[in-house]
Amino acid sequence: MIWVACILIASYFWALVLLYIGYNRVPYFSTVGTDIETKFSIIIPFRNEAENLPGLLKSLQHINYPSTHFEIIFVNDASIDASETIISDQLKNSSINFQILQNTPKQPSPKKTAIALAISASKNPWIITTDADCTVPKNWLRVLNDFILKTSPVCVAMPVAYQANSSFIQRYQQLDNWSLQAVTVGSFGLGNVLLSNGANFAYTKEAFQEVNGFEGNLHIASGDDMFLLEKFKQQFPKEIGYLKSRNAVVTTQPVASWKQLVSQRVRWASKTSSQKSIASKVLGMLVFSMNGFIVILPLAVVLWPQQRMVMVGVIFYKILLDFFLLRKSAQFFKKQFPFLSFLASTLVYPLVTVAVVISSFSGSYVWKERSFKKQQN
Repeated sequence: MIWVACILIASYFWALVLLYIGYNRVPYFSTVGTDIETKFSIIIPFRNEAENLPGLLKSLQHINYPSTHFEIIFVNDASIDASETIISDQLKNSSINFQILQNTPKQPSPKKTAIALAISASKNPWIITTDADCTVPKNWLRVLNDFILKTSPVCVAMPVAYQANSSFIQRYQQLDNWSLQAVTVGSFGLGNVLLSNGANFAYTKEAFQEVNGFEGNLHIASGDDMFLLEKFKQQFPKEIGYLKSRNAVVTTQPVASWKQLVSQRVRWASKTSSQKSIASKVLGMLVFSMNGFIVILPLAVVLWPQQRMVMVGVIFYKILLDFFLLRKSAQFFKKQFPFLSFLASTLVYPLVTVAVVISSFSGSYVWKERSFKKQQN
C-alpha cells in the first residue's frame, strides 16, 4: 500500500508542477489597439432561463463594441416559461441585432443541434458561444477582437468564473472551477490543450465547417466545446489560442443543490470515453485515483496501521499542491482565497468525484428537466 501511495503522490506532484509551469507560460493579454475589424455572431441556446436571462441581457446591452459588428442569435430549446418573451421585450428597443430561432425537438444532443442551427443562420465570420445563465463583461468583444488581430487564431478559449456567495456549495463550485481553469490554461501553456468551456468559446465559422462541425458527436448529449476543441487541435494545431484576460471573463451561475451538482458532473464525465486525448484521460484517471485513495484511506489505516503516517502525509501534500494551483487561479480572478471552504472541500471533493465516476458508468442523468442516457459510439 505504501508504494501505491508514493507513486500516486509523485505522479500527482509532477502533473500539477507541469500545469503550474504551463499556466505561467500563457501571458496575460490586455487590449493592444483601437482597430475594430472583427464581426461576431454570439450564439446563446436557452431552455427555461426566465430567472437568469435579465442579467445576461443587461450585460449584452452594455457591450463596448459597435452594434454593426455583432449579432446575437438565441435558440429556444423547448422552453415552457417566459424566456422568449423576456428576450424580445428587453431587446426590442435596443440597437442590438438579434433573432430567436427554435431548436429541432427531441435531439440526443440539443445544445449541439441548437449551436449548429444558429451557425447556419449566422452572418458573421466569427462565432462565440455562451450560456443563458451567464453575464459578459463590457470589453468582451473588444479584447477578443484585439487578440484575433494580434495572434490570427481560428479558435479561442476564454476564462469562465462562478458567481459565489458565502454558502459552502457555491464556494465549492468556485474552487472546482478554479481548478478546471488552471488545468485549461496550463494545458495551453504546455502546448497540449485539454479543456475549454462552451460558456466562453470562440471560433471561425470557416473552421467549424472545415472540421464538419459536430459530425460524429451528435449522439453524445454533452461536449459541444470539448469535441470541437479536439477537432480544431487536430486540424489547426498552431492556430488555437487562450485569451488570458480579465476583460474576457464570463461569469456563470452555480447550481443550487448537491443533487444538481452531481448530475452536472455526470453530464460532463459522460463524454470522457469518447474523447480522443490520451493526456486528458490519463490526467482524469490520476485525479480519480488520487481521490479514490482518500476515500478508502480510513480503511487503509485500519488494515495497515504501521503505515498511517505515510498515508496521512500523502493527503497533506495533495492539499498543499492543490492550494498552490488554486491560489494561482484565485489571483487571476482577483478573488480572496476561501481557505476554510478549501479545507472543507478537500473532504467533500473525493466523495463527489468517486460518486460522479461511478454514476457516469451508466451515463444516465437529468439536466434541464430532461433525462439523458449514455450513447455508445
